Amino acid sequence: MSPGPALSTGRPRPWRNAWIVLLAGCPGILSLAAVLPEVPGVPPAALLVQPAFLLAGLAFAGTWAAARCGFLLAGGFRPAERVGQGVFGLLLGLLIALADHATRGFWQAAPGQPPSVLEGWRPSALLVGVLYGGVVEEVLFRWGALSLIALGLRQVLARRVGRPPPWCVAIAVGLAALLFAASHLPALAAGGVMPGFGAAVRTVLLNAIAGAVFGLLFAMRDLLAAMVSHGAAHLGFTLAAMVRSA
Repeated sequence: MSPGPALSTGRPRPWRNAWIVLLAGCPGILSLAAVLPEVPGVPPAALLVQPAFLLAGLAFAGTWAAARCGFLLAGGFRPAERVGQGVFGLLLGLLIALADHATRGFWQAAPGQPPSVLEGWRPSALLVGVLYGGVVEEVLFRWGALSLIALGLRQVLARRVGRPPPWCVAIAVGLAALLFAASHLPALAAGGVMPGFGAAVRTVLLNAIAGAVFGLLFAMRDLLAAMVSHGAAHLGFTLAAMVRSA
């Protein structure tokens, strides 16, 4: 795998990139208020503290690591290319939602339990999917985790090279995708029904595929490409839900 144009030969990005991704993620953190469950005795705002700290920490750690890996925040603005990334993400989301729904007989413990992407879709899911999924998760798992993993692999296994070689980047893409997939398991368990083995495998597999795609876009292009495609994937979920309900 070639890292492509996302590996810059220029000087590391200044710390302003950390503030850019941190501020970009703030609406996504606030959007969680629309879906977080009520916890007796806990103010709703308190539930946003942990994700806010994660966003801040990985925004700055990711900026430090990404600069040393050569990963880019936004490698120029070419409208046609960004539109193409959005269309790609929308189609990816549409395919994932339809495949998830079509195979629900294999992984659901009971009809609708846990719900497929289409069965569980709500208008709030689009808001959170675009703002939190498309922005915050990309900061956490691509800008932060993937960059740190790639840099760590380079430090341990390829110290004689200046930046992580392609095989380091490929491993980092895969590991970050698995972390991204595993992060969706608590939400599955929070649905009120203990998920079975099939539902857990389905959740990890589909999210790992999506995470690997977004990771490749980040590594080979820039973070904005991953954000655009990830956010558009949730538009694909919405389109699939509209087609199903029509």
